[in-house]
Formats: sequence, structure tokens, C-alpha cells
Amino acid sequence: MASLERTSQEICATKEVPADKEFRLSNSVLYPVLYRKILLELKHQKRCKEAVTTIAAYWHGTHQSYIRGWKARKILLELKHQKRCKEAVTTIAAYWHGTQVRREYRKFFRANAGKKIYAFTLQRIVQKYFLEMKNKMPSLSPIDKNWPSRPYLFLDSTHKELKRIFHLWRCKKYRDQFTDQQRLIYEEKLEASELFKDKRALYPSSVGQPFQGAYLEINKNPKYKKLKDAIEEKIIIAEVVNKINRANGKSTSRIFLLTNNNLLLADQKSGQIKSEVPLVDVTKVSMSSQNDGFFAVHLKEGSEAANKGDFLFSSDHLIEMATKLYRTTLSQTKQKLNIEISDEFLVQFSQDKVCTKFIQGNQKNGSVPTCKRKNNRLLEVAVP
Repeated sequence: MASLERTSQEICATKEVPADKEFRLSNSVLYPVLYRKILLELKHQKRCKEAVTTIAAYWHGTHQSYIRGWKARKILLELKHQKRCKEAVTTIAAYWHGTQVRREYRKFFRANAGKKIYAFTLQRIVQKYFLEMKNKMPSLSPIDKNWPSRPYLFLDSTHKELKRIFHLWRCKKYRDQFTDQQRLIYEEKLEASELFKDKRALYPSSVGQPFQGAYLEINKNPKYKKLKDAIEEKIIIAEVVNKINRANGKSTSRIFLLTNNNLLLADQKSGQIKSEVPLVDVTKVSMSSQNDGFFAVHLKEGSEAANKGDFLFSSDHLIEMATKLYRTTLSQTKQKLNIEISDEFLVQFSQDKVCTKFIQGNQKNGSVPTCKRKNNRLLEVAVP
């Protein structure tokens, strides 16, 4: 009742009581005209508190229930995933072990017998092929073109590869027997092949001719003692060539000398040096594609050796001379000498550029090519 009294006092303090109303407050009961309103207010406050408590309890319960449900669903998904992973691992392992067992025991099955027989037969055929080839090998000569025929079609690529390997091997065995001098000769022959093969009609006839270089024995001939004393370098080529006269196309015999650094021309009778050309002043060598020995040596414009113009020669050893000149120039100047192969080329004679043209024609001198100066611009060479 104490609370009721305090509540009544608070209501009386906050509520405006009409002046025409009378009320009395005792120790236990309030007898006002607003008694009913006070009771209704108390019940309303009590119901509000109960409603707030109920709503709060419901809200907290619902939220916690949702969180617990979410966590439970997450755990359930993880458990299901782990279960599927374990089942997948078990299935894969079972298949793998089964494959291994079948692979191990397959060799005991009849279905594998065909493969085994085929592999054995093939191996035996290849073994027999190599054993028979051992007794059928051709000679070790690199020019021997004989080669046994293949026994089976499926060995065609192997047969060709074996032929290639055997040829390379016997070529190496052949090269290993060379002395330094022989190696140099064959290197020059290889260089000549790269320069003139399928380009000059004269090349095939030169293949069987050894490159001698010193066709003229200057050291042994006392007539050339003065010439020998004038040359201090090693002589690479010493040969008598025909030098074509720039004015009329007639030829004159000259001694053609090639050293490590110079190209020299000397008189055949007296041995006196007529011309000396440093190799650095040689720019190009021109020749025809026909079966003749003519070649032109082009000189650098403005050089001292080029006062009278380029040289035009005729030689019986054209391939050898051009090859040695090419190799010597490359060795000394570190630059490749340009070799032009054409049936028509220009040469510089003094101040004039003269066209040297090679034609086919009947010769009065048999199989010897002839040279004739037609006019100031044309020099014609008739090749049989």
C-alpha cells in the first residue's frame, strides 16, 4: 500500500484536480473522484512493462535462434563436403590400384601375346638387317657410290640414314690420313667447288687436275735467278700466262706470280718484273661461264697499279689460279674477293671502259679461243 500511496501522491502532484471536487487521503485508501483513473493508469503501466519484456525476450530469442541455425547449416555443409572428399579418394584409389594390378598381370593374358610376338619379330628383323649390312658394306673410298638395297620397306628411312652416316664416317677416316700439304690441296679443291661448280663449263675438267701452284720452277732455272732474288715472299703461283694487249687484243706471254701480298707479272725471256700489284688493290675477278681460260683482274680506281687499267689474261689453269687468288686475298685482307661469272663484262683499259663479250664461233686454230679488239668499246672473245 506504500507504493499505492506514493503513486497516488505523484498523480495528485502531476494531475490537475478540479476545484469543485473533494477528496480525502487516509493511511490505506485514497478516496478521490479520480480513483478509477489511478487504477487504470497503474494497470496500463504494468501491461507496458510486461509488453516490453515480452518483445525483448522474443527478439533476443529469434536472433539467437537464427545465428544458431546458420552455424548449424554451415557445419552440416562442411561435414557433407568432407564425406564426399573421403568417398572420392576411396573411389580414385580403388580404380588406380585396379589399373596397376591389371597392368601387372596383363602380360599373362592371351590378348597380350600378339604384341609380344610382333615386338620380338620386329626386333629380330632389325637385328638380322644390321648383321647382314655388316658384311655388305661398300669400300671406304669416298667416291664409291655402291650401297646395298634395303630388304624391307619399313626400313627405308633407317637405310638412308645409315648410308649418310657411313659416308660421313668414311670421309672422316679418309681425311684423317691427310698430311698438312694434302689437307691444303683438298681445302682448295673444296673452295673451287663452292666458287665454280654448276657455274662454269670449264670446272668439271679441272676436278681431276691437282693444284700444283708452281708450274714454273724459278728456283732451279738459272735464267730466273734475278727474278728469284727480287722476290722475298713465298711464291704461291708461278705460271706462264697469256696477257691480252689492251690496244689490239693480241696476246703476249708473261710469268704470272702470286705471293702472300702481291701479284707480279714478269717477262718470260728475261725474267724482268713488268708489273707489281698489291692484293689490297685487287677488287674483282671476272670470267665467262664457257669453256675458256680468259679472266680479268680488276684494280682499285686511283691506285698506282691501275694507271694502265685492268688486266686480261688467258691461262690453262684458270680454276686453280682464281681459287688461289681468292684464298690468298681473303687471308691477307680479311675480305672476300668478288668473282663475277658472266659472258659479258666491262674492263677498264686506260681511260676507256671496254666491254668484253664471249661468243660461240668456228675457230681457225682448232679448239683455241681467240680474242679480237673490234673497236674502242668492244673486245670480242670467240670460244669454240
